[in-house]
Amino acid sequence: MLDPSQMYPNGFHPVKIDKNRNFKGKATAYTRTQRLPRYILIDFGLSRQYQSREIMDNPLRGGDKSAPEHQSRRPSNPFHTDIYYIGNLVRENFTMVCDSTISSSRNPHLSQKYRGFRFMEDLISAMTREHPADRPHIEDVIERFNEIRGSLSEIKLRSALKPKEAPIMICAALETWQYVRTIRYILARKAAIPDPRQ
Repeated sequence: MLDPSQMYPNGFHPVKIDKNRNFKGKATAYTRTQRLPRYILIDFGLSRQYQSREIMDNPLRGGDKSAPEHQSRRPSNPFHTDIYYIGNLVRENFTMVCDSTISSSRNPHLSQKYRGFRFMEDLISAMTREHPADRPHIEDVIERFNEIRGSLSEIKLRSALKPKEAPIMICAALETWQYVRTIRYILARKAAIPDPRQ
């Protein structure tokens, strides 16, 4: 879930987000680079609190029902499953997409969704391992992500995601607009990834 209050300080229309709430005029909007939003990973009504991470519990099957440990319906460690959910969310929305027109649930056809996101593949693969105990703890995920982010160039951090299936002309137009926007951010001394504490 995205908290849009920084990017849209006066709100927006729920159907047409570029319009004001009353649908009269454009909504005041900022990019993620200009005003860093807050992301919250949630699953309404399916939260539990535990005294320890070393716990086994019956699975709570939320929106993502693909976790391998949920297929058996036996007690599992919910912290391992949370790691899977986060990794799978990134995998399904940014790196790989299932083409339902030529796949089945037993034999999914996966194709790359965006160009330029391969730097996350190893971490996502670790987070979505078949055996839950083989997945990294959240502290390790954060550390590895920070290492990955630290290894990326300023150009890479400022580049836009390009849909793999988009025509070349669309990609060229997106890149041109991104270059113009990036030059404005550099001149304004905006960091490629803003500091959330500012």
